[in-house]
Amino acid sequence: MKSRMFAVALAGALALPFSAGAQGKDELWEVSSQMNMPGMPPGMGASTQRICQDRDPAKHSAQGQNMDKCRVTDRRQSGNTFTVTMACPDGTGVLEQTYNSARTEYKGSMRMGDMVMNMSGRKVGSCDAQHARGEQNAQQAQMKADVDRAQAKFATDAKRGQEEAIQNCAKAADTMDVAKLGMWGQCHAQPEFCKSYATLDPGGKAEKACTASRTQLCAKFQTPDGFVMAQGSEGTAKVCGVSVQAVKTSLCPKAGATAFLGRYCPVEAKPLAQQHCQGRNFTAMRTGGAPKDQYYDFCTAYFANADLQEPRTPKPASAADTVKDGVGQGVNKLRGLFGR
Repeated sequence: MKSRMFAVALAGALALPFSAGAQGKDELWEVSSQMNMPGMPPGMGASTQRICQDRDPAKHSAQGQNMDKCRVTDRRQSGNTFTVTMACPDGTGVLEQTYNSARTEYKGSMRMGDMVMNMSGRKVGSCDAQHARGEQNAQQAQMKADVDRAQAKFATDAKRGQEEAIQNCAKAADTMDVAKLGMWGQCHAQPEFCKSYATLDPGGKAEKACTASRTQLCAKFQTPDGFVMAQGSEGTAKVCGVSVQAVKTSLCPKAGATAFLGRYCPVEAKPLAQQHCQGRNFTAMRTGGAPKDQYYDFCTAYFANADLQEPRTPKPASAADTVKDGVGQGVNKLRGLFGR
């Protein structure tokens, strides 16, 4: 990415516009260019500019390379073809231009890494190259300042986003909220996706932190308390690469008198419920008014689960019977659960 950005900047330096009001001994060219690089949508990267070039082709080939980070390492002429090679921090750039016999038109290209810019030009008048270079230098300085500001803002925003992602991921296991893992918590399943956004995560800190948090969350999901906190979420199970049924099958035989057993293991829970939950006030437990003991959470979860799963009784004919039925509904369901 860095080398591509520099290549684009270098190409832009070769085609900076200027105000062509000053007449002189040099040549004014109209240059059309088309930049191509992997990932660039078709039709983008095209431009037409007027450029003031030195009358000597060997000089104006390097004229646009007014960049302090590049150095001309080779300059060749073969007939009407001029080739200039430049060494830049992120790669080697090669500029080639071939003129017609009257030297009023040319075609050429500039290559740098996987970037190619094809160009064609025609002479349209005269100009002052020295004056134009001054304007180009000023425009290039402004361009560099704009790029520097954009890069600084991008770096600041990326760091802020990275810190927020790390903070959210740190809470994921405590809350069993898989959404807090964000995009970086999905890198185990989508490594190429995360790689493509690596510039948003300097040093890979968010990916490392969120991957570690995902490991903690997934380990906790396969415990009774963690499974209950996650409400047996299919989405959480998918992120962890397990199935809800497999977790329940593993945990139910050894869960003990817990909320997990009462809610998710009806077969294993029923004998324990018959022994420890009979006689408890169903309504008081649902409203939190019953005294608590070691079986309170288990019985509460068991009653609640039964309330969800048992079929509703038909509505009675009268309003008075409806009120009476509402009071006794929980007790009737428990009798059915306990086989009475």
